[in-house]
Amino acid sequence: MARPSIGSAAPVLVLAWCCAAATARGTEWVVGGDKGWTFGVAGWENHKPIQPGDKLVFKYQPGAHNVVEVDVAGYMECKAPDGARTHTTGNDTLEMPGGKAYFICTFPGHCEKGMRIGIPPR
Repeated sequence: MARPSIGSAAPVLVLAWCCAAATARGTEWVVGGDKGWTFGVAGWENHKPIQPGDKLVFKYQPGAHNVVEVDVAGYMECKAPDGARTHTTGNDTLEMPGGKAYFICTFPGHCEKGMRIGIPPR
């Protein structure tokens, strides 16, 4: 029985490597779509197949908003606990962990005006 040459297996190996790399990177989601991270963005995440390893990109005017990682209580009450991770660049990219993830803007009144999202576990 003849063995296949390395040359004939190379395209298959390259294709497998490319597919594995694409899967490992995940999908990049711009939070809020064309509007970005702004008032009324709450609910944007609904019905989106956001998975662990995907990246959320928060685009906003620096100094006008922020992105703060909170727990479910912080999300519901629009309040960040002491020591919460806060992002302020205006172009923050955060990788989705496994499990739930919640984000709010802590500028006064912004979360209450819908600047918050909650990603359910997948």
